[in-house]
Amino acid sequence: MVFNSGYKLLSGVVSSDITNPSKLLFQIVILQCFYYLTALVIFYLVSSLNGYNFKIDWIFSWELISPENAMGLTLFILWLFDSLLCVAFVTIIVGRSKLAWDFAITVHIINLIVVWLYTGKFPTSTLWWCLQVFSGVILVTLSTYMTRWKELRTTFFDNMLDQQERGEVPQPPIEMNDMGSGNASSK
Repeated sequence: MVFNSGYKLLSGVVSSDITNPSKLLFQIVILQCFYYLTALVIFYLVSSLNGYNFKIDWIFSWELISPENAMGLTLFILWLFDSLLCVAFVTIIVGRSKLAWDFAITVHIINLIVVWLYTGKFPTSTLWWCLQVFSGVILVTLSTYMTRWKELRTTFFDNMLDQQERGEVPQPPIEMNDMGSGNASSK
């Protein structure tokens, strides 16, 4: 129910046509904002709980993601967790399984551009690139699955559940067969 109401709200802002460029741009901007806002909240909470001073570089710098220290590995794990949370945003904002992977990849391409512009250097860290691949796979796979589940649930299962609740679906009687008598006559 929450997915449907959120999807209708965001999808009805510009047009009902899924290929409308202004609607797609709006959805990309909203999704990217949620991607970074979620990261900001997660990173700030973890820094507060661990006694670190939060820096915006944690979000926009590829240089900090390193296997050589605990902070770099922590950021790696936090970005993967951010991708898991963004699955919900893709499901709500995009809502179409055909478009989910496009939006998931677009988030990572825009992230590459933002990180490159912020640091002034093209990312060369192998761990950062591995993070982008893992994060992309998580976001593409789970977003496609969740949006497909949402589409199928509303198509096939909602009406069936409504009919069962109203008692309109006849339940066939369960017949008990005597298994012992069938075996005795065959011997």
